[in-house]
Amino acid sequence: MVLLLHGAIDIKGLGVPSMNIVDIEIRLSQYLNSIEYAILHYKTISEIVFVENTGYKYDYSGLQEQATQNGKKLEIISFRGDYSKIQQKGKGFGEGESIKYALNNSNILKQCHQFFKLTGRLIVKNMDEIVETTRSPSSFIYHPKTIYRISKDHIETYFYKVDKNVYIEYLIDAHQDIDESDFRYLEHVFYEKLSFFDLRSFKITPLISGFSGTSGNPYDLGTKRLIIEKINFFIGVHNLKKTTIERVLCLLLSCLFKIRRLFKWSQ
Repeated sequence: MVLLLHGAIDIKGLGVPSMNIVDIEIRLSQYLNSIEYAILHYKTISEIVFVENTGYKYDYSGLQEQATQNGKKLEIISFRGDYSKIQQKGKGFGEGESIKYALNNSNILKQCHQFFKLTGRLIVKNMDEIVETTRSPSSFIYHPKTIYRISKDHIETYFYKVDKNVYIEYLIDAHQDIDESDFRYLEHVFYEKLSFFDLRSFKITPLISGFSGTSGNPYDLGTKRLIIEKINFFIGVHNLKKTTIERVLCLLLSCLFKIRRLFKWSQ
């Protein structure tokens, strides 16, 4: 299986909006740790592509040798993204631009039919379980506004599995449609592009670890939040295509949250 990681190492002075972690050494260390973790711990991942969009010069030969020793391939792709557009539209533009560039220039991606995509500074502690239990060619994490306290339905973009042809046909230029200054994020565009698909999410909760570049907050879930997410995955909250039972359970959960909020407001 193929894993695509994307990153932006040297963003100092580039005017990337809404970024909390900008120190080059910290960002570089986080990307290197994520790549090394993938090499050493993801037994079901045989090929890794890391695409970096600031043109930062670094010698990855040690990691590539480590990958070879572990029976994996590591491909590094570096280019200079359109940072005038990133300043205008938001960091999601850089993410989409990077994936498009990788699809057009990666030898590994040219030969695969599907791939997992992960934000480059994160790790998935149960990646092998995710790969082994995800049989569908595309799986995304859907967040409905009726259950999560958000203004719009969206699909998470930090981690997903996708059929390459689906991505090329529907998502490859999704970043062109975002405008983060108007609260239109890549996650919203992904939902708009994929909402008519009969997509199921992962069968188990991805255990994500790392820090958000936007807020600096950890992705790791606390015990209470992890229990809630495990329940949400189990009853199908994150599935775009739901069974009848899942629709009923999600409706009941949505009603429960509404009652809870009304109760809080009345106090």
